[in-house]
Amino acid sequence: MSLWKKITGQFIDIIEWVDDTRDTLVWKYPDEDKEIKMGAQLTVRESQVALFVNEGKLADVYGPGRHELVTRNMPILSTLRGWKYGFESPFKVDVYFISTRQFNDMRWGTKQPIMVSDPEFSLVQLRAFGTFSFKVSDAATFFRNFAGTDPHVRTETVVEQFRSRVVTVFSNALKKSGKTLAEINFKANELGDDLLPLLQPEFAEAGLQLVRFNVESVSLPEEIQKALTEQDLEMRGKRKGLSIDNEMELQRLMNKATLSQNIPDMEKFMQMQAALGMEGTGGGSEGSDLMKTMYQMNMMQQMLNKQNNPQAPSAPANNPPAADAPKPMTREEIMQTLKDLGELKAAGIVSEAEFEAKKQELLGRL
Repeated sequence: MSLWKKITGQFIDIIEWVDDTRDTLVWKYPDEDKEIKMGAQLTVRESQVALFVNEGKLADVYGPGRHELVTRNMPILSTLRGWKYGFESPFKVDVYFISTRQFNDMRWGTKQPIMVSDPEFSLVQLRAFGTFSFKVSDAATFFRNFAGTDPHVRTETVVEQFRSRVVTVFSNALKKSGKTLAEINFKANELGDDLLPLLQPEFAEAGLQLVRFNVESVSLPEEIQKALTEQDLEMRGKRKGLSIDNEMELQRLMNKATLSQNIPDMEKFMQMQAALGMEGTGGGSEGSDLMKTMYQMNMMQQMLNKQNNPQAPSAPANNPPAADAPKPMTREEIMQTLKDLGELKAAGIVSEAEFEAKKQELLGRL
């Protein structure tokens, strides 16, 4: 090896990190005690941040891209080193890469039962388990407050650090929420969204962002779980029985409410629809579906009223219309009635045959 190759081999001219793991947060570039050549190329890939550390003190931070290491691109390091007037010599500095990608499915759980107060069951011990997702949001803060000088930090280190905090905040949040055991037990999947903003500050202090927090299961004592299950089944049975009764009554009224008769029954049907719509607004789609049907039936009734009571001039007294003769309608009324019939057919309230028969009758009046 020539003297020149031996000398130049002591310098680093390319710095990069190709991450072949799925759990590395911090990776220190292995310089092997070599110096970095002025003008060297630093490559930072997407979901990475590179940090220069001078004698244990954080200096310059680089985001994704290719960076030429010259004094103008290293303002903090240049100031710390006192470089002036076109400094060109190699230099020694520690380079750390921070992964900023999102890490998913980190497990958490209560090693010891936590106490929760309930108005019906008093103090109850429960356990909870789930997952969370996080990522580095502030690389400099994360390095200062968490990573330090560790050359290799994996996700397990972060998870171990925050597991106890997660459980503590989870326990305190449940106590403050005022949720009953029934709500906790049967709506466990909704707890994560409620607890996420309460847990986020714990992560933010370390330069991390808690992206998602899931409560997968809540474990209660067997006797409490049995009592809650029985209560839930009882309530479901009551709701189901009411729903079946209402459905039968609605079907009976719908069978009677035709295009040409039983208007009183239709009015009763609409009144019942309105009452059930109010009942259904507390949850589920039953109320909205019934209100939609009520609107459609109301539209049909208005159409029939329009046909049976048109705003037409009175016939002369000496030439009264036949009792069974169709009452006159204006062109606008006929066209609007056809449009209303089309909407009722599309909604499934009027059959194809009924629609065609009525359409031919109305078109014959034009």
